[in-house]
Amino acid sequence: MIVMKFGGTSVGSAKEIKRVVELVSNEKGDRVVVVSAMSGVTNSLLAAANKVIELPSGVVEKEVNKFHKEMLDKHVSTAEEVIADKKVLGEVREEIEKLAEELKVALLGVGYLEELSPKSLDYVVSFGERFSILLVSGALNAAGIKAKALTGHEAGIVTDSNFGRARPLHSTMENSVRERVGPVVAEGIVAVVAGFIAADKDANTTTMGRGGSDYTASLLGRCLSAKEVQIWTDVDGILSTDPKIVPEARLIKTLSYVEAMDLAYFGAKVIHSKMIAPAMDADIPVRIKNTFNPGSEGTLIVREQEKIETVIKAVAVHRNVDIVNLKGIGMAETPNIAGKVFTLLGDENINIIMISGSSESNLSFVLERKDVPKAVERLNERFLGNGVRNIDLMEGVCIITIVGVGMHGAKGIAARVFQAVSDEDVNIIMIAQGSSEVNISFIVEEKDGDRVVKALHKKFIEG
Repeated sequence: MIVMKFGGTSVGSAKEIKRVVELVSNEKGDRVVVVSAMSGVTNSLLAAANKVIELPSGVVEKEVNKFHKEMLDKHVSTAEEVIADKKVLGEVREEIEKLAEELKVALLGVGYLEELSPKSLDYVVSFGERFSILLVSGALNAAGIKAKALTGHEAGIVTDSNFGRARPLHSTMENSVRERVGPVVAEGIVAVVAGFIAADKDANTTTMGRGGSDYTASLLGRCLSAKEVQIWTDVDGILSTDPKIVPEARLIKTLSYVEAMDLAYFGAKVIHSKMIAPAMDADIPVRIKNTFNPGSEGTLIVREQEKIETVIKAVAVHRNVDIVNLKGIGMAETPNIAGKVFTLLGDENINIIMISGSSESNLSFVLERKDVPKAVERLNERFLGNGVRNIDLMEGVCIITIVGVGMHGAKGIAARVFQAVSDEDVNIIMIAQGSSEVNISFIVEEKDGDRVVKALHKKFIEG
């Protein structure tokens, strides 16, 4: 069995969906297809939900009707282009109209109540993928390939109730996925599953956050013991760095799970780091392929760590981060203050990206910029004057990460890296190295980020 995931750009128009049908038809054997919403639809749903709560009650219905028509027209017109069979088209159109009406009712409720809870937002946002599975399954059926559309809930993906960032309940999900998807595939039907969305134990719609569609594909692959998980996107695979910074960036043919996870976590946008774990647990290869250039061999992610002569395989940059510094002599007298700080942030669903500079009177860590205001507010409430003298921010920074299994046991790599940065007259603000010894991460000012990436790529990869 192969799990094939197609992102928003891969199903962004009728032309792209036709290409997806061709790619699925070329893959023989049992198939599960995971799809995202059409490109731009999720952002439109988010914008609409946030807009209606600000509107005067007298104009809510007018604006919702307008948006309803836009979504309906977009998906119906796409269906008409990709589904030649009149009978199939009629069935799909009817389902799209029902969904659009559900969306209309949901937005009217949000607008009149002037309240948008995380639970309501997850429900509204889920419509993008729900429209998409109807289009793709309909196009496959019209092409003579039996297919069935399934939401994440219908596919058996069960999560907790942490709306917006839901986590799968693995013990519950393992059997439910096999029971719901397994029989469909066993009958020679392609299961077309909505990525990103799932449901909690009470059947409330949840979303799994950024990278959710990749995560869905990986979870299904593990539960169904897939032969391979394929991530079809708009680039040839994982490159040695961002080609917008370094046009000479090279395709990496093979990565280990650990290398891929580190690259994704620290800035590579082709896949999301959390999708690696389910595949790694089940030892399932993950292949990154280009929907628009299927002839490219892509990048294969496997357990075995392949060393290459250049030692370093890739350089990543992670922007939109800030450093938070907690200072105070009283911290030394506060037992387990680091644990308390990280627990507090974890309870707020704030992810700590990098930790460094810890001492008895100082604790420094890196957060996503969007999480900083909330984090600082909560930290001030809990710790300011209670062991912590002040909380400082260092803004305008970025994380540079070098990755390569060849770094493990290699002498002098860190010294050579930092010398290359120094040669660019750039100051390193913080440093961290993972215990896996396949990556080194450090922070520089954001204005120096591109220059450092170019220098490291030239010295360690091109050189």
